[in-house]
Parts: sequence; C-alpha cells; structure tokens
Amino acid sequence: VGMQPFDGDMNNLIPQMASAYLPSVAIAMLFILVVGSLSSTADSDLSALSAIMMTDIYAKNIAKGNIDNKKMLLLGRVTMIVATIIGLILASYSLDILVMLVFVGALWGAIVFPVIASCYWDRVTNAAFVSAVVGGLVLFSLVRFDVLPLDGIIGTLMETIAAIGGGVVLGLMAFGFVGRQIALVVGVIATAVCLYYFNGFLREYTVLLGSLIAYGASTIICVVMSLLSNEHFDFDLINQRVRHFEDDTVTK
Repeated sequence: VGMQPFDGDMNNLIPQMASAYLPSVAIAMLFILVVGSLSSTADSDLSALSAIMMTDIYAKNIAKGNIDNKKMLLLGRVTMIVATIIGLILASYSLDILVMLVFVGALWGAIVFPVIASCYWDRVTNAAFVSAVVGGLVLFSLVRFDVLPLDGIIGTLMETIAAIGGGVVLGLMAFGFVGRQIALVVGVIATAVCLYYFNGFLREYTVLLGSLIAYGASTIICVVMSLLSNEHFDFDLINQRVRHFEDDTVTK
C-alpha cells in the first residue's frame, strides 16, 4: 500500500494501517481482540509453566512424594512472577515480531511430531524426543541465518529434508481428520510432490526452507533414534503415576 513503517520499525506497520484505513469502531475491536488474545495466551502459558514447576519438578523430583502444599503453591506463584518479569524484559528490546513468529513456528515445527508420536507410539524414547527437538532447531538456525551454504549437495539435502517436513505437515493435518493409515498415505504423496517441486527452488526462500526443515529434521531424528532403541514405553505407567501423585496430594 506504499506505507512506510514509523521509525523504520516493521512492528509499527499493522497499527499504522489500522489507524489509517479502519473506522474508530473497528480500531477499538481490533485493540480488544489483540489484548484478549494476548491475555488468554499469556495466562494459559503461565498456568502451564507453573503446573510443570509444581508437579514435575517439585512434587515428583524434589519432594519425591513428601509434598508440602504451601511450598508447592509458593513455587508456582514465584514461577509466574519470574516468567512475567522475563517476558517484560524481552518485550523491552522491541524485537521484530516477524522474526519472533518465525522462531516460534520453527520451535513448534521441531516439537510437534515428537509430541504426537510419543502419544501413540511406544517406541519413542526420552533421548529421541530431546534429540529431535534440538536437532530440528539447530538445523533451522543454520539454514535461517545462512550459516550453511545452500548450494550443491548441501542445498539438495536441505531441500529433501524440507520436503519430508512438508509431507509431515500435511500428514499430521490428515491424521487429525481421517486417522493414521490415510495420514501416512497423504504424507508419503505430499513428500513425493514436495521433492519434485522443491529441488533447486526452495533454497531461494530460506525462511520457508528453515521452517520446513524443523519439521522434517525432528521427524527423521525421532523415528530413527526410536527404531534403534529396544525400549517400549508402557502407557499404563502414565495413569498409575498421575493417580499415585493425586492420591498423595489428597492424603496430605
């Protein structure tokens, strides 16, 4: 639209466009929607982080069942306060919102397959999960920030991993609607199509390439490491451990 962002900050572009092209009522609605979405996301994330600190870190690993409810509640509240302070400090740096969104997308891409696979496949191990997430983020960073040269065999390899990532994305979408078997077919077909179209093309778009690599690399690492392991997770342990923790909390 030919609008220059104020002070050259791209974060100002959307508010500028809203103030220039929207009526007052629409601007107020946009403000309410933004504040509401930020508030709901923030309180959900803070509650989840607090719950992790109270149950997984304190109750199960520090207290080891000998739980002091007051200490656990205090830890949860302190966690929320510290996380909020860290968030305010990061917000004060006025980081580019698009860069942050791309990074969050890569983080989601690196974690989504290991999380879903661990819920349905008993071969996923802790080492496979962690390695998949870390590997996906590392490869994303190397590609996104032009550390790796994307020419020759390296570029082809990265595009191949990205094609697998594209197949994973569509396969997971299909899995949510039509089940595992059809999702596998969709994923394989999508990967083949992506391999054909991505070759020599996607390396010109490093943001998209890096994001899809996060999906593909985490999937490959998770599957390979899980298959190499002889461990089988007993899903009944989850129910036993959760019930045991709840029983201890109630009795105390």
